[in-house]
Amino acid sequence: MAAAAPLFLFGSQAPSTVHLGPGSKFDFQKYIKRSLEDDFKVVVSISPLLWASAVLFLLLNVDRWPVMSLISFLPLVTVLTVGTKLQAIITRMAVEITEKHAVIQGMPLVQVSDKHFWFSWPQLFLYLIHYVLFQNAFEITHFLWIVYEFGIKSCFHSDFAMTIVRVSLGWDQP
Repeated sequence: MAAAAPLFLFGSQAPSTVHLGPGSKFDFQKYIKRSLEDDFKVVVSISPLLWASAVLFLLLNVDRWPVMSLISFLPLVTVLTVGTKLQAIITRMAVEITEKHAVIQGMPLVQVSDKHFWFSWPQLFLYLIHYVLFQNAFEITHFLWIVYEFGIKSCFHSDFAMTIVRVSLGWDQP
């Protein structure tokens, strides 16, 4: 049985041996740094599809047209749907662990596979979460720019109550 040492992510050069077999040369610190750098490049980039959604947002922002209200609820529905699916994946994996009744030190019992995700395409989840973050940031920025340029009671906000609901939806989501 390997001794459990404190886990140092950043700042210390002490190797981590948490839940690893004896004699393991796995450097958790290097793994985390490398994976965070790779993930940062993917998450921060803005795809042409996201820009197209921003242009669509601006083109559909027509006075007294209910489409903008529906577009504002898309990120909320997306977050709820993706969260529910991720919870189902975690539950399915937990059931698989309990069915195996085996514990092997340093080895995961359940492997995440593409079969758990919609259309066997796990990147879809990243795209959907990226869309939610971009859409919320864009809508809040658009609101703040309209308020700065034209004032809070401008023609862009003819239904002020709905405007407050739309902006609060953007701020309330992760």
